[in-house]
Amino acid sequence: MRPAAYSLRRLGLHNTPGPLLTVDHMEAIPLGATGDRFTFIFYCGQLTDSEAAALLASPLPDDVTELTFLNPIYLHPSLSPYDRRCLDAALAALRDKTGTPYLRNGIRSTRPLHLPT
Repeated sequence: MRPAAYSLRRLGLHNTPGPLLTVDHMEAIPLGATGDRFTFIFYCGQLTDSEAAALLASPLPDDVTELTFLNPIYLHPSLSPYDRRCLDAALAALRDKTGTPYLRNGIRSTRPLHLPT
């Protein structure tokens, strides 16, 4: 959770990261340049219109090349199928309260677990 909070602060946001929604392990592609990677998606709340406008108007950290807001109902077509699967799993975990799914290469490797309300 610390890296998520750090990333938010670097963007000038003071939201507290909420529950972990998804964990994905992308294995290294054979003969490819990409190594293993882990992706953690946290719920960090929603921005007000004024927070979003201020964020878009402020300078970004040197290692951030672009900032885009995604509407979960309409995810941009340029989003890779892998990233789409990760976001879909995170949104489903938030919506259905099924716990944190573990994904392997963007594909769910655990069965949904319905948590008590």
